[in-house]
Amino acid sequence: MQQPSNSPDMNFLDLGLFSSLHSMSDTLVSNSLDELINNVQHEYDAYDANKINRIFLTLQGCLIEVMKRGGGNDYKIPHMYKDGLERAGNLPNVLDCDHELYESVMQAVAN
Repeated sequence: MQQPSNSPDMNFLDLGLFSSLHSMSDTLVSNSLDELINNVQHEYDAYDANKINRIFLTLQGCLIEVMKRGGGNDYKIPHMYKDGLERAGNLPNVLDCDHELYESVMQAVAN
């Protein structure tokens, strides 16, 4: 099984955290490097933990899709309707991986 190389879908930071922090810090004016660092630190400290959970769920969904495709990256990022699940209090912290899929991946990796 091959892992997609350099895929932003496989990197938590590229998948959501950096772009989100970047868009938040773009609204602040920085006149020096120290101000920029302080602004980014402020945005990071104020970052919503629920957003981090949603990004990790998206990452888990991407990993499952890669496993389904034998390591391929010919998939669309799965939509889980996380906002609706969160409003209903049903947003999971971890996605379940089908046991048969797990076993087939483990067998492919062993060969």
